[in-house]
Amino acid sequence: MESKKLKIEVIAEDKEILTYFSTRVLKALPESEVFMASDEFQGIILAKSKKPDVILIDISMSRNLALKISRIIKKDKILQITPIMLITDLETDQELHKKAVKVGIDDFLIKPLDDSRLIAQLKSMAKVKERNTIFNAQQKTFQATINLRTQELKQEILGRKQSDKTLKESEEKFKIYIENSPIGIFVVDASGHYIEANKKACTMTGYTREELLGLSIRDYLALNELSNGIEGFKRLLKTGYSDEEYRVRVKNGQEKWINLVGAKINDNSFIAFCSDITERKEKELKIEYMSFHDSLTNVYNRAFFEDALERFDKENQLPISIIMCDINGLKLVNDTLGHAAGDKLLIKTAKLLSVYSRKKDIVARIGGDEFCILLPLTNNNEAERIMERITSGLKKCKVDLYKEKFLLSLSLGCATRTTLTQLYKNVQKIAEDNMYRKKLLERNSFHNSLLESLKTSLLERSRETEEHAERLVFLSKKIGRAMKLNEEKLDELELLSKLHDIGKMGIDTNILTKHGKLSEVEWLEMKRHTGIGYRIAMASSYLQPIAEYILSHHERWDGKGYPQGLKKDEIPLLSRILFVVDAYDAITNDRPYRKALSKEVALAEIEKNSGTQFDPEIATLFIKIMKTS
Repeated sequence: MESKKLKIEVIAEDKEILTYFSTRVLKALPESEVFMASDEFQGIILAKSKKPDVILIDISMSRNLALKISRIIKKDKILQITPIMLITDLETDQELHKKAVKVGIDDFLIKPLDDSRLIAQLKSMAKVKERNTIFNAQQKTFQATINLRTQELKQEILGRKQSDKTLKESEEKFKIYIENSPIGIFVVDASGHYIEANKKACTMTGYTREELLGLSIRDYLALNELSNGIEGFKRLLKTGYSDEEYRVRVKNGQEKWINLVGAKINDNSFIAFCSDITERKEKELKIEYMSFHDSLTNVYNRAFFEDALERFDKENQLPISIIMCDINGLKLVNDTLGHAAGDKLLIKTAKLLSVYSRKKDIVARIGGDEFCILLPLTNNNEAERIMERITSGLKKCKVDLYKEKFLLSLSLGCATRTTLTQLYKNVQKIAEDNMYRKKLLERNSFHNSLLESLKTSLLERSRETEEHAERLVFLSKKIGRAMKLNEEKLDELELLSKLHDIGKMGIDTNILTKHGKLSEVEWLEMKRHTGIGYRIAMASSYLQPIAEYILSHHERWDGKGYPQGLKKDEIPLLSRILFVVDAYDAITNDRPYRKALSKEVALAEIEKNSGTQFDPEIATLFIKIMKTS
C-alpha cells in the first residue's frame, strides 16, 4: 500500500478552495494523482471515469449538495466502495455529522488541515477502499455461488432427476461453500445455543467449533449488550428476521463490534450471518467523541455544554449552579513563551477542574481561556464549596513554563438557577461578573510573578546583563534629571531601561546568542522583538505605561528606524533618551565580536550621528553631561 500511487478526487464549488485543497494534497502526497471537479455533475462523471481511491468533498460548497453527491456515489454499484471524506469543522455542526454518517460518509478532514494527519487519513481511506474491494468481491463470489446452487436445487426438486447419491454430493458441496464463506455463519436453536458454526465464525469468536457449540449467544455478547442482544433475539423468534449491531466479547476477552443478520430456518433453527464492523464503529465513536469534546483539553466543548443546558432545563434538575473559570495571564504567556506554553495552561486547568468537580458535573471549555462547570442539583453553598476545593488545589498546582514552574492562576465565580423562570444566560452573566471581579484582584500578582521570571530568563538567554540594565538606568536618569522630568517620568524611564528588550523572549535563542553578523532573515526576525515587547507590556497593567516606549526604542530621528519608521518628535521622548544611552553602553562595553571602545570614541560616534540616528538635543545634552562628569 505504501508504494501505490494514490488517486484522489477533490470536489469543491469554489475554484480557489478547490485549488487550495488540491495543492495541500499534492504537497502532503507528491506522488499522488489529484482530479478536480467544481460541481456535482462533473464530480460524479470524473469519479466514474478515474475511479479514485478517495473522494474529498468540501462542505462549504453547500451542505445539501455535498450530501447529495455522497448519496449518489454510495448508491453507484461501481463507486460505492470508494471512501468519501468531508472537509469541514466538526465542532460547529453536529447536525451535519449525523446526516453525513447516515448517507455513508467514511471520515472527516477537520480544518485547519494538518499535513501529517492529512497523509495518515488519506492512506487509511485508501486501505478502506482495498478492503471494501476485496470484501465486495468475496460477497459477490459467495452470492453467485449461493445463487448458482439455489438454481441447481430448484432444478433438482422440479425435475426429480437426481439420485440420492447425487443429492448427497450436492449437499456436501453446499456445506463446503458455507464452511469456507468469508462471512461468519452461525446456527442457533430456539434457546439461543449454538448448534452449528463455520470456520469464519470460529475465527471471529476465537473459539474452536467444539468450544463454541457448548455456548449460547449470552456468552458471546459483551456484558453491556446483554439486554440489547436478548431483545434482538426475541424479535428474531417473533418475526423470523433481524438485522442488528452488537458489541461482543471474544475468547481472549477483547471486545469487537459485529453486524448480525438473522433468519428463521424452522421453528428450532435460526441462521445468522456476521461481519466484523469494529473499525467502522470505532471510527463513528471517535467522530462522535470529537463532536462533543475539546480537541486540546479533552473536556466537553461549547456545543456539548449548550446541549446540556437544554437537557437540564427541567424542574427536577433544580437548583442548578454554574461555575465560570478564566485563566489569568494566558495572553501574556502566549505572547512571551508561545502558544505551546499557553496550551500547557489550558490542559492543566482542564485536569484540575475535572479532578475537583464531581462525576455528575459537566466541565467544558467554552472559549479561548474560559471554562465552565455545570452542576445539576446543586445549591449555591455547595457550588461555593466546590469552588473553594478548586482554589485550594490551585495552591499546589504548578505548570512548567520555559525553565520555571509557575502556580496556575485562575479566577472563579459562581451563580445558581433556582427557578425555571430564570434564564440561563442571566445566571451565567452573574457568574461571569463574580469571576471578573476576582480576576481584577488576582491577575496582577500572576503577571508580576511571570514578568520577574521573564526578566531572569531573558538575561540567561541573551547577551544582556543586570549590570547593563543598571548602567542604562543610571545614564538615562541623568539625562532625565537634566531635562527636569518629573518623578513619574523618571520612574518610567527606569522601568523602560530594565525591560525595553523584554520582547526578545519571543525570539529564537540561536539568533539572540549568535556570534557575528545576522543574516537578512535573522535580522528581520530580531526586529520583531519591539512588537512582541509591546504586546507583553499591554497585557500587564504594571507595564502598560511604558508599552509605547518599548515599541519605539529602535526608531531613528531621521525616520529610518523600526518598526513604524517614526521620525523626530513623533518618537516618544523616553524612547529617544534610551536610544542614545543604549548605543553609548554598547560601544563602551565588550561584545562577542569586538572589545570595548573608549568613552571618547563612543561620544564621538554619538556626535557624528546626531540629527540622523539620534535626537540632536538629547545627543548634545548627553555629550555635555558625560564630558563634565
